[in-house]
Amino acid sequence: MPKSNLIIDEGNTLCKFAIVDNGIITDRAVGTNADDGQLQAFASRHQIGRIISSTTRTSEIKLPTQLQGIPHVKFTTDLRLPISIDYKTPETLGTDRIAAAAGAATLYPERNTLIIDIGTAITIDFLTADGVFKGGIISPGPEMRAKALHQFTGRLPFVEITGNAQLQGKSTTESIQSGIANGIRFEIEGYIERYQKTADNMLVIATGGFAEMFSENNPKIKIEPDLVLTGMNRILEMNI
Repeated sequence: MPKSNLIIDEGNTLCKFAIVDNGIITDRAVGTNADDGQLQAFASRHQIGRIISSTTRTSEIKLPTQLQGIPHVKFTTDLRLPISIDYKTPETLGTDRIAAAAGAATLYPERNTLIIDIGTAITIDFLTADGVFKGGIISPGPEMRAKALHQFTGRLPFVEITGNAQLQGKSTTESIQSGIANGIRFEIEGYIERYQKTADNMLVIATGGFAEMFSENNPKIKIEPDLVLTGMNRILEMNI
Protein backbone atom coordinates (compact mmCIF):
# COMPACT_ATOMS: atom_id res chain seq x y z
CA MET A 1 0.00 0.00 0.00
CA PRO A 2 1.48 3.38 -1.01
CA LYS A 3 2.40 5.64 1.87
CA SER A 4 1.11 9.18 2.22
CA ASN A 5 2.76 12.57 2.40
CA LEU A 6 2.32 14.43 5.70
CA ILE A 7 2.30 18.23 5.46
CA ILE A 8 2.82 20.29 8.63
CA ASP A 9 2.26 24.02 8.24
CA GLU A 10 2.79 25.86 11.54
CA GLY A 11 1.62 29.44 11.11
CA ASN A 12 1.60 32.40 13.45
CA THR A 13 -1.71 31.42 15.02
CA LEU A 14 -2.60 27.83 14.06
CA CYS A 15 -0.92 24.69 12.79
CA LYS A 16 -2.40 22.81 9.84
CA PHE A 17 -1.82 19.09 9.23
CA ALA A 18 -2.68 17.46 5.91
CA ILE A 19 -2.38 14.06 4.29
CA VAL A 20 -1.73 14.09 0.55
CA ASP A 21 -2.13 11.06 -1.71
CA ASN A 22 -1.31 11.38 -5.40
CA GLY A 23 -1.45 15.16 -5.17
CA ILE A 24 -4.88 15.20 -3.49
CA ILE A 25 -5.51 16.22 0.13
CA THR A 26 -7.38 13.30 1.67
CA ASP A 27 -7.38 14.27 5.36
CA ARG A 28 -6.65 17.34 7.43
CA ALA A 29 -6.70 18.74 10.95
CA VAL A 30 -5.86 21.94 12.79
CA GLY A 31 -3.96 22.32 16.07
CA THR A 32 -2.29 25.02 18.10
CA ASN A 33 1.24 23.80 17.36
CA ALA A 34 3.09 20.85 15.84
CA ASP A 35 4.17 19.46 19.20
CA ASP A 36 0.74 18.80 20.68
CA GLY A 37 -1.04 15.47 20.88
CA GLN A 38 -3.30 16.29 17.98
CA LEU A 39 -0.52 15.76 15.44
CA GLN A 40 0.32 12.39 16.98
CA ALA A 41 -3.35 11.33 16.89
CA PHE A 42 -3.78 12.61 13.35
CA ALA A 43 -0.67 10.88 12.00
CA SER A 44 -1.53 7.59 13.71
CA ARG A 45 -4.48 7.17 11.32
CA HIS A 46 -2.20 6.99 8.28
CA GLN A 47 0.82 5.25 6.82
CA ILE A 48 3.29 8.11 6.44
CA GLY A 49 6.05 7.86 3.86
CA ARG A 50 7.38 11.42 3.69
CA ILE A 51 7.05 14.57 5.77
CA ILE A 52 7.55 18.26 5.10
CA SER A 53 7.26 20.84 7.87
CA SER A 54 7.27 24.60 7.87
CA THR A 55 7.02 27.10 10.70
CA THR A 56 6.82 30.88 10.87
CA ARG A 57 7.62 30.77 14.61
CA THR A 58 11.01 31.07 16.29
CA SER A 59 11.12 27.52 17.70
CA GLU A 60 11.78 24.46 15.54
CA ILE A 61 9.19 21.75 15.03
CA LYS A 62 9.81 18.58 17.04
CA LEU A 63 8.16 15.53 15.55
CA PRO A 64 6.45 12.96 17.80
CA THR A 65 8.46 9.79 18.41
CA GLN A 66 6.28 7.77 16.04
CA LEU A 67 7.27 10.04 13.12
CA GLN A 68 10.98 10.20 13.81
CA GLY A 69 13.01 8.24 11.27
CA ILE A 70 10.56 8.92 8.42
CA PRO A 71 12.16 11.00 5.62
CA HIS A 72 11.56 14.59 6.68
CA VAL A 73 12.16 17.83 4.81
CA LYS A 74 12.42 21.00 6.87
CA PHE A 75 11.25 23.82 4.64
CA THR A 76 14.01 26.35 3.96
CA THR A 77 14.90 28.55 1.01
CA ASP A 78 17.77 26.17 0.19
CA LEU A 79 15.43 23.46 -1.12
CA ARG A 80 14.77 22.75 -4.78
CA LEU A 81 11.73 24.79 -5.75
CA PRO A 82 9.31 24.87 -8.69
CA ILE A 83 9.87 28.64 -8.86
CA SER A 84 12.86 30.96 -8.80
CA ILE A 85 13.25 33.73 -6.24
CA ASP A 86 13.99 37.35 -7.18
CA TYR A 87 14.28 38.83 -3.70
CA LYS A 88 17.09 40.83 -2.07
CA THR A 89 17.03 38.82 1.17
CA PRO A 90 15.77 35.31 0.34
CA GLU A 91 16.95 34.08 3.75
CA THR A 92 14.31 36.30 5.39
CA LEU A 93 11.51 35.36 3.00
CA GLY A 94 8.70 33.55 4.79
CA THR A 95 8.25 29.94 3.77
CA ASP A 96 4.49 30.52 3.67
CA ARG A 97 4.98 33.06 0.89
CA ILE A 98 7.24 30.67 -1.03
CA ALA A 99 4.82 27.78 -0.59
CA ALA A 100 1.87 29.86 -1.77
CA ALA A 101 3.80 30.81 -4.90
CA ALA A 102 4.78 27.18 -5.44
CA GLY A 103 1.12 26.23 -5.07
CA ALA A 104 0.13 28.83 -7.65
CA ALA A 105 2.77 27.56 -10.08
CA THR A 106 1.49 24.01 -9.55
CA LEU A 107 -2.20 24.77 -10.02
CA TYR A 108 -1.90 27.48 -12.67
CA PRO A 109 1.38 27.12 -14.57
CA GLU A 110 2.56 29.82 -16.96
CA ARG A 111 0.24 32.50 -15.59
CA ASN A 112 1.11 35.89 -14.19
CA THR A 113 -0.35 35.54 -10.71
CA LEU A 114 -1.06 37.91 -7.85
CA ILE A 115 -1.17 35.90 -4.61
CA ILE A 116 -3.09 37.42 -1.69
CA ASP A 117 -2.73 35.67 1.67
CA ILE A 118 -5.03 37.10 4.36
CA GLY A 119 -4.19 35.73 7.79
CA THR A 120 -2.39 37.09 10.84
CA ALA A 121 -0.63 39.33 8.34
CA ILE A 122 -1.60 40.16 4.76
CA THR A 123 0.90 39.40 2.02
CA ILE A 124 0.41 40.26 -1.63
CA ASP A 125 3.06 38.77 -3.92
CA PHE A 126 3.57 38.61 -7.67
CA LEU A 127 4.62 35.48 -9.56
CA THR A 128 5.49 35.86 -13.24
CA ALA A 129 4.28 33.51 -15.96
CA ASP A 130 7.78 32.04 -16.23
CA GLY A 131 7.80 31.20 -12.52
CA VAL A 132 9.77 34.05 -10.95
CA PHE A 133 8.73 35.20 -7.48
CA LYS A 134 9.14 38.99 -7.59
CA GLY A 135 8.26 39.85 -3.99
CA GLY A 136 5.43 42.03 -2.76
CA ILE A 137 4.03 43.56 0.40
CA ILE A 138 3.40 42.65 4.03
CA SER A 139 0.79 44.54 6.02
CA PRO A 140 -1.21 43.95 9.22
CA GLY A 141 -4.00 41.38 9.08
CA PRO A 142 -7.57 42.00 10.32
CA GLU A 143 -7.07 40.93 13.95
CA MET A 144 -3.75 42.76 14.17
CA ARG A 145 -5.47 45.96 13.06
CA ALA A 146 -8.23 45.48 15.62
CA LYS A 147 -5.75 44.79 18.43
CA ALA A 148 -3.58 47.79 17.50
CA LEU A 149 -6.51 50.20 17.60
CA HIS A 150 -7.54 48.84 21.01
CA GLN A 151 -4.08 48.62 22.58
CA PHE A 152 -2.64 51.92 21.34
CA THR A 153 -5.64 54.08 22.23
CA GLY A 154 -7.28 54.87 25.53
CA ARG A 155 -10.91 54.16 24.75
CA LEU A 156 -11.37 52.29 21.49
CA PRO A 157 -12.82 48.79 22.03
CA PHE A 158 -11.52 45.54 20.63
CA VAL A 159 -14.07 44.57 18.00
CA GLU A 160 -15.15 41.39 16.28
CA ILE A 161 -13.84 41.04 12.74
CA THR A 162 -16.55 41.12 10.11
CA GLY A 163 -16.48 41.17 6.33
CA ASN A 164 -19.91 42.78 6.05
CA ALA A 165 -19.11 46.21 7.47
CA GLN A 166 -20.96 49.19 6.01
CA LEU A 167 -19.12 52.04 4.37
CA GLN A 168 -20.28 54.41 7.11
CA GLY A 169 -20.24 53.09 10.67
CA LYS A 170 -23.01 54.44 12.91
CA SER A 171 -21.24 53.63 16.17
CA THR A 172 -17.63 53.48 17.31
CA THR A 173 -17.65 49.69 17.01
CA GLU A 174 -19.16 49.83 13.52
CA SER A 175 -16.70 52.55 12.51
CA ILE A 176 -13.73 50.40 13.53
CA GLN A 177 -15.19 47.37 11.76
CA SER A 178 -15.74 49.49 8.65
CA GLY A 179 -12.21 50.85 8.78
CA ILE A 180 -10.70 47.38 9.05
CA ALA A 181 -12.90 45.62 6.49
CA ASN A 182 -13.04 48.36 3.89
CA GLY A 183 -9.41 49.31 4.41
CA ILE A 184 -8.40 45.75 3.57
CA ARG A 185 -10.75 45.60 0.58
CA PHE A 186 -9.54 48.92 -0.82
CA GLU A 187 -5.93 47.83 -0.27
CA ILE A 188 -6.49 44.58 -2.17
CA GLU A 189 -8.46 46.24 -4.97
CA GLY A 190 -5.79 48.91 -5.34
CA TYR A 191 -3.01 46.36 -5.76
CA ILE A 192 -5.06 44.34 -8.24
CA GLU A 193 -5.78 47.45 -10.31
CA ARG A 194 -2.13 48.53 -10.29
CA TYR A 195 -0.80 45.11 -11.30
CA GLN A 196 -3.39 44.66 -14.03
CA LYS A 197 -1.94 47.69 -15.79
CA THR A 198 1.44 45.99 -16.17
CA ALA A 199 0.77 42.21 -16.17
CA ASP A 200 -1.06 40.55 -19.05
CA ASN A 201 -3.53 37.71 -18.46
CA MET A 202 -3.08 38.02 -14.69
CA LEU A 203 -4.77 35.59 -12.31
CA VAL A 204 -5.59 36.74 -8.76
CA ILE A 205 -5.64 34.10 -6.01
CA ALA A 206 -6.64 34.58 -2.38
CA THR A 207 -5.76 32.19 0.45
CA GLY A 208 -5.43 32.27 4.23
CA GLY A 209 -7.85 32.15 7.13
CA PHE A 210 -9.67 35.38 6.19
CA ALA A 211 -9.60 34.89 2.41
CA GLU A 212 -13.28 34.10 2.02
CA MET A 213 -14.37 36.90 4.34
CA PHE A 214 -12.61 39.58 2.32
CA SER A 215 -12.60 38.07 -1.19
CA GLU A 216 -15.98 36.37 -1.45
CA ASN A 217 -18.18 37.61 -4.31
CA ASN A 218 -15.26 39.45 -5.90
CA PRO A 219 -15.21 38.18 -9.52
CA LYS A 220 -11.59 39.24 -9.90
CA ILE A 221 -10.38 36.81 -7.21
CA LYS A 222 -10.20 33.00 -7.14
CA ILE A 223 -10.13 31.57 -3.62
CA GLU A 224 -7.71 28.66 -3.06
CA PRO A 225 -7.77 27.74 0.65
CA ASP A 226 -5.19 24.93 0.22
CA LEU A 227 -2.67 26.92 -1.81
CA VAL A 228 0.15 26.71 0.77
CA LEU A 229 -0.41 23.00 1.43
CA THR A 230 -0.40 22.32 -2.32
CA GLY A 231 2.87 24.18 -2.71
CA MET A 232 4.48 22.39 0.24
CA ASN A 233 3.51 19.01 -1.18
CA ARG A 234 5.05 19.94 -4.54
CA ILE A 235 8.27 21.00 -2.81
CA LEU A 236 8.34 17.80 -0.77
CA GLU A 237 8.10 15.68 -3.90
CA MET A 238 10.91 17.66 -5.53
CA ASN A 239 13.27 17.06 -2.60
CA ILE A 240 12.70 13.41 -1.58
